[in-house]
Amino acid sequence: MLSRRLALAIVGALAACASPVRSPTPTPTPTPAPASAPASADRPPPAKTHSKPNIDPAPLDRPNVTLRADTTPLPPAKEPARIAPPAAAYARGWMALASTGVDAFRALHPAADGRGVLIGILDTGIDPAVSGLVTTTTGERKVLDLRDFSHEGEVALERIVPKGDTVVVAGRRLAGFGRIVALNNVGPYYGGAIREIPLGEGPAADLNGNGRVSDTLPVIVTRATDGWILFADTDGDGSLANEKPIHDYLTGHEIFGWTSRARPAPVSIAANFSDGAREPKLDLFFDNGDHGTFVSGVAAGHDIYGVAGFDGVAPGAQLIGLKIANNAQGGISTTGSMLQAMDYAIRFAERRHMPLVLNMSFGVGNEIEGEARIDQIVDSVLAAHPDLVFTVSAGNDGPGLSTIGFPGSATRVLTAGATLPGVFLPRAGAGPVPDQVAPFSARGGELAKPDVLTPGFAYSTVPRFNTGDEVKQGTSFSSPHLAGIAAIIRSALLQDKIQVDARAIKQAIMVTARPKDDLPFIDEGAGVPEVEAAYRWLKQKHTVPEVTVRTGRGHGATAAFRTRGLAPGDTLQSFELLHSGATAATTFTLRSDAPWLTAPRTVTVGGAKTTVTLRYKASALRAPGVYSGVVSGWLADTMAGPAFRLVNTIVVPHPAGDAELMQSVRLEPGATRRAFFVADSTRPFLVRVAAWSGAQGAFAFLHEPDGMPFRDGAQQQAGADSNAAVFRVDGRDAVAGVYEIDAVGEPTSGSTVSARVQQAPFRIAGVRDSAGIAATLTNLTAQAVSADVGAVLGGAQRVETVEGRGSDTVRIAFVAPAAARGAVVDVTMLRGQWERFTDFGLTVFDSAGRQIAKQPLNYALGRLQVPLAQGHRDAPVEVRLFPGLADPGSTESWKATVTIRLYADSTTALATTAGPKASFSIPAGESRTATFATVPPPWPLGEGFSPLAVIVALSNGEVWTREVAR
Repeated sequence: MLSRRLALAIVGALAACASPVRSPTPTPTPTPAPASAPASADRPPPAKTHSKPNIDPAPLDRPNVTLRADTTPLPPAKEPARIAPPAAAYARGWMALASTGVDAFRALHPAADGRGVLIGILDTGIDPAVSGLVTTTTGERKVLDLRDFSHEGEVALERIVPKGDTVVVAGRRLAGFGRIVALNNVGPYYGGAIREIPLGEGPAADLNGNGRVSDTLPVIVTRATDGWILFADTDGDGSLANEKPIHDYLTGHEIFGWTSRARPAPVSIAANFSDGAREPKLDLFFDNGDHGTFVSGVAAGHDIYGVAGFDGVAPGAQLIGLKIANNAQGGISTTGSMLQAMDYAIRFAERRHMPLVLNMSFGVGNEIEGEARIDQIVDSVLAAHPDLVFTVSAGNDGPGLSTIGFPGSATRVLTAGATLPGVFLPRAGAGPVPDQVAPFSARGGELAKPDVLTPGFAYSTVPRFNTGDEVKQGTSFSSPHLAGIAAIIRSALLQDKIQVDARAIKQAIMVTARPKDDLPFIDEGAGVPEVEAAYRWLKQKHTVPEVTVRTGRGHGATAAFRTRGLAPGDTLQSFELLHSGATAATTFTLRSDAPWLTAPRTVTVGGAKTTVTLRYKASALRAPGVYSGVVSGWLADTMAGPAFRLVNTIVVPHPAGDAELMQSVRLEPGATRRAFFVADSTRPFLVRVAAWSGAQGAFAFLHEPDGMPFRDGAQQQAGADSNAAVFRVDGRDAVAGVYEIDAVGEPTSGSTVSARVQQAPFRIAGVRDSAGIAATLTNLTAQAVSADVGAVLGGAQRVETVEGRGSDTVRIAFVAPAAARGAVVDVTMLRGQWERFTDFGLTVFDSAGRQIAKQPLNYALGRLQVPLAQGHRDAPVEVRLFPGLADPGSTESWKATVTIRLYADSTTALATTAGPKASFSIPAGESRTATFATVPPPWPLGEGFSPLAVIVALSNGEVWTREVAR
């Protein structure tokens, strides 16, 4: 995810005036405006970045927290203000409908605004009380149903017996029970409660808005003549006498909320009832993540915040809220929730004979592209329901290549990358500011994705507790924009009585999209949709055969991606073409868009599988860089667009060692320049990206081999000189392979940048045993290297190998000693195992059960920074792992290694027998070892922990490090 700092830089202060954002320098320059600065015509508000709801801001943006549950009510707070007035946001186009021609399409077809179409939102939930999500353009109910598949709001019920007019539930005495008896005078009656602490931090977890998150809120359930009903003491007066019965949302479309100090409820809550073994089952549905409510406004909001005409993409469409995210488990999707939600929505739409569009603004990083179980599930569901359009966010791990997440990597979905709309940038002149590809937007590589780009910034609907956060950024919000486009196209076709399937809608959107800036397909897909053009294409009733592409490498990759250039003689690339449902062979004309990429003139596709071989011109692929080209397959009807694309990307990296990666490269506003270099395992290195002068700024991104953003923070702002972006990779984290460093131009004025990688001349190995720490340096260069080597004790480390089964929670308890200034938790698993999951929560709790840090895994390796407040005492802490698997009811076993590192507030120097350091002259290709005697650490280690040391090597003026623990 993009850090909040980058979000502020791009959207917030970019527009503080007509000047560009500057990186901090010794000379006075404009700086980003604070998040609280009011928005204006020249100052768009700051935005948060979301790829999915389970990703928090970067660790440095998290405040320190104390390790205790605060049960003291906070003083009354003022009602927060909107980040900008809704009317002003509407006037400035902060829904960015013009970017894809939605506004022009709706002007031409005012009744084709999504009416008659159902959009299913698989997300954190929807708050149906938010203005903008109440009615459609025709006055119908906007939200038809709300269903919780995450179990976050599950309430355990047990029979209760009143005493007279009172009853005790969860330790709370409630009067006015006669209100319930009036509806059911024989019982049985059931009581239960929901606790705030597991839901996370306030204000989202503060369900009753009293300023604390330690309340337990009771509910009572019984059956009335029209079904199960719920009662709650919503106003906190200790009585049920004035409360209203709440039915299942589908039955009564009723909501309730707990309030405090006579203020409106901060969270709207609906009831989901079902019968289980003749006893009622209750789930409370609420959006305490705010993400789903925001997504809903983008897809289908109408008269947002009461501003007439301030609409999302498809304001006439109706919604169904399908909650798959459990904030009590770190905001992750839970086992089977995606498939269960899809199944429910399909059956719901079929009963009402409504065309269905599903949107999922969720996803995690691929390890082996195309192999994810959820991709296979999604594709099988879409194959079985060919009319179902499914839009999915590409992910926010860009701008590195091979970063598309799953299930955005599923073949049949419409995968949305993100643009930064020009309406969010300051005007430099009289004309409009062009849209840019958002730097966080995930890119293809092994996959021929994304499919298209849509706006990834918006001003939209949020629950009351999230007031003031109406602007967000991320492909999470590109996806509902695309869902809205599909809905208004469907709406127009309904009125025209034209029947088309989802594949035709996808083809229409991609064929008629506008390419941007001559970018590779793996950056932008087909480009930016043009709704009217897609609609006209569909009315022309083109026929395009269904051809599925595979690279033939043994897994589901749909594009060729080579990250070490071409081996001698390796100039051929084969693709497999699968002609689905074909009764006869079809011949396609092949076209290449790159001079180094050639193909046969035609290919005839028939039978189960056809192989086509492309040829690379090796002499054109020698200079370090990235080369991308597409061969497309066409029928005689060229207006139908290509039936398939064979996407090829060749990366030629700089060899291991020091290298100038970029030299005074000019980047246009928002443009990306990539460089690649080879790294060695346990060989530390640093990458420096600098802007040309103090008057410029840029953004820098580091990606590990296979696309994962650098585990210790993937993005930085890059200024000049001492304000350059510097990524330092400890020997512990350096892995063998090809790393990618990206520079992105400042969004309003562009940038001139340089980049250099400097690698340690040696590999650093460390072994700790009872005798001490043996530090071994192996010279990897062709000449002798001098080095001074030392070691310090800096903390403690504990490694646990855990094995889980299905979605069972795994817990690891430890004590954070008073001397610890912070902790880091790493979770690693086999890459092949990762594809079973849809999510994997990693959350740290204090002894009261309060979340103090969370960062779900986005890849088979995840790292969580755990801040500890200064002056804290020894405190029990618990790491919990929450696996979310693709298959409902899965009991598959899985394994992971959990490493907990505690960093002390002071270090202790270690010494060799000859002194505090060792000095070496290491011949080329040889190794030298120094042993440092261990000493008792000055702080307690804790059960299962061993001392954590850092080997420090000084060579040629640069310091290189490697952490070591037993």
